[in-house]
Amino acid sequence: MSAVAAGTGPHKVELAAGTWFWVPHEAEARWQYAEMFQEGCYDDVRLPADALVLDVGANIGLFSYFVHRAAPTARILAFEPMPHTLAALRRNLALHGMAETVTVRECALGARTEESVPFVYYPRAPGNSTRYPEQKELQIDVLSREGSPDYVRRHYTGTRVPVRVERLSAFLSGGEPVALLKIDVEGAELDVLQGIDAAHWPLIGQIVLEVQDLDGRLDAVLALLELRGLTATARPAPLIPADIRTYLVHAVRAVPRAA
Repeated sequence: MSAVAAGTGPHKVELAAGTWFWVPHEAEARWQYAEMFQEGCYDDVRLPADALVLDVGANIGLFSYFVHRAAPTARILAFEPMPHTLAALRRNLALHGMAETVTVRECALGARTEESVPFVYYPRAPGNSTRYPEQKELQIDVLSREGSPDYVRRHYTGTRVPVRVERLSAFLSGGEPVALLKIDVEGAELDVLQGIDAAHWPLIGQIVLEVQDLDGRLDAVLALLELRGLTATARPAPLIPADIRTYLVHAVRAVPRAA
């Protein structure tokens, strides 16, 4: 793999009647749109009108768009490190009138601050781009049973991209409550959670995240969330083959009762 990201720029497609998005890969964007808006994977999320939402792994902005439709005055801090995906994200924020309410940070999040960490960008599967490409082997194996192994392997052939990694706590120092933290970071979920200082956990009222259950990771995520005072549930992610072991976790902090 080369040291520089490659691939074509985003192009504009109609994902639903009258709903257009700039996308780096059309088939993947259609799958993501279906998961979110047809399968309802985030339908149990509830937000106040003035919510602060952190979109970690913002991709092309579909989740930010979902939040904007549910709570148009919500403020969103979106994190996305991949250059081609980032270009689509910025175009989509402008296209949907969200540039005023969404602030973009061009970085990944992790357990500690790091410079120039090698991530892998997949031009044919940009939403799967990751710091941990070795963790894609189960996915490749399962998908290869259902289709051409060569075709699947080509979708997981990528280019290296140097990425700056920050800790989430660096963005929580103002002490403002976070109504929702969404995490979809292709294997780095625990890294992101470990980048939250103990003093900042009480600020977070709700978390939704996607996690692949490799090496006991689902139990580790659930245990950490419970330790930090959130009640968490997990269910299989829609549209993903069960053998890939991917789950959606929803965690909520109980609101103290008035005296």
